[in-house]
Amino acid sequence: TGGDYFDYLSMADGCLGIVVADVTGHGVGPALLMAETRAYLRTLALNARDTGDVLTRANRVLADDVDFERFVTVILARLDSRSQTLDYASAGHPSGYVLSAGGQVKARLKRLGVPLGIQPEVDYAASPVISLSAGDIVLLLTDGIEEAMSPDDTFFGVDQILEVVRAQSERTA
Repeated sequence: TGGDYFDYLSMADGCLGIVVADVTGHGVGPALLMAETRAYLRTLALNARDTGDVLTRANRVLADDVDFERFVTVILARLDSRSQTLDYASAGHPSGYVLSAGGQVKARLKRLGVPLGIQPEVDYAASPVISLSAGDIVLLLTDGIEEAMSPDDTFFGVDQILEVVRAQSERTA
């Protein structure tokens, strides 16, 4: 069992929430904490338009249940198909990327804020809105991909990840 998680969430105004999260550690404890985190995020997102507010509220309830050895990194993106825009909030999660149809990094969805469960009074802010165009790719990931090791003990890394995505960009997700 582990603590990595991704999901699609229904958000206010017909927007789609996309979440990728990771709890520290492995085993039953982190898996249960992720299940709890998932439940809070799904419930809080239903009537929300602000990704930062969803993470702020989730953090406040999770902080009571998380001990000093655990925390949850999260990136929550809100996709508005009507306006073709994306915004996000991050709680210490590795950066995501928006790549143009040509493969250039159009936006880096930077790691922001501290992970959930560490400081109960943290306020998370939503990013500025990012305009999307036909063919853009939104890439959200966990550190497990970046930190994968080759047989010669070399990290896979972000550059390799972006190259793989560029090489496969004509294929469906």
